[in-house]
Amino acid sequence: MSNIRDVARRSGHSVSTVSRVINNQSYVAKDTKAEILKAMKELDYHPNDIARALSTGRSYRVGVVMPYSDHPYFQKLESAITKVAFKENYQVTLLASNYNVKREIEYLEMLKHQAFDGLIFTSRAIPFAKILEYQKYGSISCCEDTLDYPISCAYTNREDSFVNVLELLKKSDFKHIGVTISRDENTSRSAKLTLDSYKKVFGHEINDNYVNRNSQYLEDGIEAINSFVKKESNLDVIFANGDQVAAGARYQLNKLNIDIPVIGQENLDYSYLMDFSTIDHKLTEIGEYAFWLLFEKKIIKKLIPSEFISRGKLSKMIK
Repeated sequence: MSNIRDVARRSGHSVSTVSRVINNQSYVAKDTKAEILKAMKELDYHPNDIARALSTGRSYRVGVVMPYSDHPYFQKLESAITKVAFKENYQVTLLASNYNVKREIEYLEMLKHQAFDGLIFTSRAIPFAKILEYQKYGSISCCEDTLDYPISCAYTNREDSFVNVLELLKKSDFKHIGVTISRDENTSRSAKLTLDSYKKVFGHEINDNYVNRNSQYLEDGIEAINSFVKKESNLDVIFANGDQVAAGARYQLNKLNIDIPVIGQENLDYSYLMDFSTIDHKLTEIGEYAFWLLFEKKIIKKLIPSEFISRGKLSKMIK
């Protein structure tokens, strides 16, 4: 296997000059660079990425921490991050956490030891205070509002989007709203925001019979409807925590011949194909901004407005 000294001998140039060409450091004459690149090709020489990272201080790798790699919400974020990173010749490493604090700290330790140039948290179980401890070792950004913590983020105001939709439902005389949330409201900020928004709009806490927890996938949407129907027979509308869950709910409602509208979130293909309303939280824009924030020298918090998209039965019922 060839090394940098072999390239230097073959090209007739010094090791330091070869190194400058490999790492794109300082000026190298056009002819000299061409001779070195030719020697590298003849020797089938490929730079050692680890060694190059040590010499340049950059790995050209970004770690993306996500709880689940098979969930459409996080897949949409990951796709946006990967596309913009690819254009900038950066590799993306997906770091599944399953909301395990210990695992998330391990990923922060990898940043500390320069495995990545930056780390993006799409969602997390770890406190912001712990993330802040590692910010001195490398760039970190989040795909949610980091509140008063000096951590860069790209986010949308979910409380505003939830309140706006619930106010629309209240104005349109919907009284019995079945709500699905991804996790327990004591551990999930989004789940708590959903229930708090309901209380803010209607002036009282939602009846627990109208809440289905641990809903993340299409099958959970089906089970949510079965659970709601068993407890209550007067549902007016379903407000789901994601389009995948909403699609399962829509499927089961059709199967049971229950004709009520469904609202999802994230504007995935499900909502378009099955013609139900959704909240577009602009995940593509959030993912792109989260990547670019890694390269900003100052802390930036980018608020991206969400959009309610009215479709199907609900569009004919809202006032």
